[in-house]
Amino acid sequence: MNKEIFTDGVSAVHVTGNLVRIDLMTVQPHLKSDTGQPVVDISNRIIMPLEGFVQSLAVQENIVSQLIDAGVLKKNPPKAAGVVSLAENKADSQSEKE
Repeated sequence: MNKEIFTDGVSAVHVTGNLVRIDLMTVQPHLKSDTGQPVVDISNRIIMPLEGFVQSLAVQENIVSQLIDAGVLKKNPPKAAGVVSLAENKADSQSEKE
């Protein structure tokens, strides 16, 4: 059976020689920092060869392209080149036009 791991995001990526270490984080909303922000916990680490990391990046870029084509994500202006964000809810953008 495959082990499933939930993560809210990537905290850091470290490259050492031919290995890439990806630190995964989860937000702990019930815990607050001194500034009132939710605390993040480095919950897991993925370690893979550099070749596997590059291959996984190509897979992720392909999925992002498909999500952009489907309207789920949108490209940001050139200032934030390469950055994408969630597309607006179509119903919300339709009501703003009216």
